[in-house]
Amino acid sequence: MKKLAFIVLLLLLFLVSCFPDGSENNGGIPEGENMGYDYYAINMNTDFPVPTLLPTTEGERAKVIILIGQSNATGCSLTSYLKEGVSEEKYLEFENGYDNVLINFSLDNQKYTSGGEFLPVDLSCAAGEGYFGPEVGMAETLSAAFPNEKLFILKFTMSGYSLNYHWLYDGERASIYNAFIEFANTYLNSLEELGYDTDLEAICWMQGESDTTDFKAARYYYNTEKFVSYLRSDLSSYAEGNIYFVDAGISSSPYCEPAYPEINEAKKAFSDTSEYNIYFSTIDAGLTTLYEPESNPDLGHYDALSELALGRMFGSELVKILNSED
Repeated sequence: MKKLAFIVLLLLLFLVSCFPDGSENNGGIPEGENMGYDYYAINMNTDFPVPTLLPTTEGERAKVIILIGQSNATGCSLTSYLKEGVSEEKYLEFENGYDNVLINFSLDNQKYTSGGEFLPVDLSCAAGEGYFGPEVGMAETLSAAFPNEKLFILKFTMSGYSLNYHWLYDGERASIYNAFIEFANTYLNSLEELGYDTDLEAICWMQGESDTTDFKAARYYYNTEKFVSYLRSDLSSYAEGNIYFVDAGISSSPYCEPAYPEINEAKKAFSDTSEYNIYFSTIDAGLTTLYEPESNPDLGHYDALSELALGRMFGSELVKILNSED
């Protein structure tokens, strides 16, 4: 009985951590009942400041990668465990950041931001002090592969929100999606106004944990199909060719019960429809959510070395894409 109570307490704790502002907003309404767009709409802050620190250029190539999703994209993994799990030299590398991989980020409705600036990717681009996200492993991999090139990451996340109700609603663009497009337009335009020859190469998507009820999971393939079609249509003017969509599978954590298999099957099935859709399995790669913090594991978020691995997996796919585009 004590063990059951402990498990229930853990589940309640990580639900609070994944939905810090009550973002599920179901209010006891049965899923599938049409409450209307306004019921699920979020008042998004779209006041995105113009960057001031990036110097102007004359036609320098700007290869741009977008990172979007929910809390495992935001970055809720602990730097303290990362420090324990890598060498002192490697951790210092992460702390110092990557001067040739710049990031502009707006997370959780601007709760955490880079202030509109493009800054070197380091350990400060996630959910506050003491946390890091997949951009660290991405930047490490990209910087090693392209040491003499400048790359740009635009990161926009909303922790704990579903594709079905919040990014889209009834298959149409919804409040989070519209705010993201304004964010992307603002900073892609800023790069062009600064004189960069901008090329949007790929969109990386780490999301699905908040769609793991049976109702939302049954719609995930359809929603992904619509979602990606909107992304490619709305951002096509910034790309020289096709925009790759790189999709990470979600974990088998208790938080993702009961429908994580259906979510991952939908992701995989969508990836099979085009060579420009890429899927990788975090479960097959052995990524875990079960062990950190040691005294009270946060079951909704990847353990530190798994979050680093997640970023490296995104990075490896991006290296293939960028090499194929040259």
